[in-house]
Amino acid sequence: MPLASVSLGIIPFTAQRTVWPLEAFYLHDDTQAVVETLTAEIKVTQPRELADYAKAFAGLAEMAVYGDAARTLIQAAIDALE
Repeated sequence: MPLASVSLGIIPFTAQRTVWPLEAFYLHDDTQAVVETLTAEIKVTQPRELADYAKAFAGLAEMAVYGDAARTLIQAAIDALE
C-alpha cells in the first residue's frame, strides 16, 4: 500500500473482542473523537473521554492484521461471495 500516512487494518472474525465499542468512531489525534450513532454525530473533546476512545482504538489496532495478512482476509471474503 503506497500511502505512508495510511494504515489499513482488518479485524478478523476470529479476533478476541476484549475491546469492542458499540458505535463507530473517528479519532482525530488527541483533540477530538467523532462518534456516530443511529441518529446523531457526537463530537467528543473532553480529555478523559478522548483517552477512552484512544484506548479502544489501540485495542482494535492490536486485533487487526495488516499487509499480506489483511489482503488474504479480503481475498477470502471476496472468494466467499463468488
